[in-house]
Amino acid sequence: MPTSTQTTWPEGVIARYLTVGGATIDLTHGNRDYPTDDGIGENRNHTSAACTGCPAAEEFSHWRVVKRMTFDDRVRNPEAADRDARDWAQCHAETCRAMPGPGQP
Repeated sequence: MPTSTQTTWPEGVIARYLTVGGATIDLTHGNRDYPTDDGIGENRNHTSAACTGCPAAEEFSHWRVVKRMTFDDRVRNPEAADRDARDWAQCHAETCRAMPGPGQP
């Protein structure tokens, strides 16, 4: 089992997972602007999970579609995105054997 030394987390990291190879998976919140056909654009909030040992990364939207009887509604649910990101990070951490790259914590 890898040993860990206490390091300062990068700014914005809300959770950190240690992989079996000794790398970390950092969870952060982010915003991304996407162009839309109407020219106004859309801002999408998300929770990101990124491994520092390999290229694996995922984004989990803070927005969910709720099916209604006559229409679909979008609701913001960052807690669900955080939960999905944590689940992904835990699963990846259990199997990733990549070691942290040079200069990585």
